[in-house]
Amino acid sequence: MNIHDLVDELYEAFADRIGAPLSESARSLPRALRLAPEAMPWSRVFSHEVTLGAPALFAEGMPSQSGTQVRDAVLAHALAVIDAFGTDRIEDEQIEATPAVFAVLGQARRERDRAMARLYGSSARAKGAFDLADARAMQAIRHERQILRAKKPVDFAEYERASLEKQGVGIVASVALARVAGWDDRRCHAVRTTLEAVWLGLQMADDVVDWEDDMTRGGAWAACLMEGSDGPPSSGSRLRVQPSVRQRVLESGVLEQMLARALRHMRAARRLAATLDAQRLSAWSRTQEQKLETLVDAEARNPGYAVRAHALAAWAGEVLA
Repeated sequence: MNIHDLVDELYEAFADRIGAPLSESARSLPRALRLAPEAMPWSRVFSHEVTLGAPALFAEGMPSQSGTQVRDAVLAHALAVIDAFGTDRIEDEQIEATPAVFAVLGQARRERDRAMARLYGSSARAKGAFDLADARAMQAIRHERQILRAKKPVDFAEYERASLEKQGVGIVASVALARVAGWDDRRCHAVRTTLEAVWLGLQMADDVVDWEDDMTRGGAWAACLMEGSDGPPSSGSRLRVQPSVRQRVLESGVLEQMLARALRHMRAARRLAATLDAQRLSAWSRTQEQKLETLVDAEARNPGYAVRAHALAAWAGEVLA
């Protein structure tokens, strides 16, 4: 199964169902959310299959599960994640919250809930499946905004808790598919824990490579974590000029710590996915693990390496494409 193709097919059908004039707004949503420079399929926006197709990866360990139920789970998951990205960008004032964007995101939530009702075979059982996750995500988005703008010192526990609350909508449909497949509480909990590890690993790596850009938009987790740490030992020198935030972050070693934690989370995801017979997800996690191992080592030797490497890769991709 090509998961990217499945997501594109399901989203195109969603765009057709909501009808004109919203259909075109739905197709151009990646551009409206500033996730892409132009209207394009979601498979070209997110390179990782797990981002929009997580339930299909767990379905590998459910050989008797019906294709229809897997499709409904993937649709619910994809629309939930897309809505979450849109809501985050609206709340963070990164995009113009036009009526068309609001309307498409509203339709996405309704279609998401209908897909969950079909998956469960009962609208009563599906009712509210995403409600708690939506409420927690909104609260986390607003709390994150307050922390970053105030440059509040935080520790890793608070950072990870906020990240998981914001990304909880990306777990609901996969756990629902596992329950419908007859998996017991232990295995359903393993699905949740696997995705939590995946989301934390990806989020931490992104927050490292994007931290300087994030600072220009109002604040970055790396700076808040640096403020919440004891910092590097004093050299005893007396600086006449207060070091910049960038210099302090690089000297604190917090970027290396974030990457090291991302590595631990991705390693946990690999092991958990393997126990659930989600071999494709386990193999993908292993690839991410290897990339993070390289980044951790390079960042330890050259503070700021991850940011520079990311910027160079983006430049090369644009120039050489």
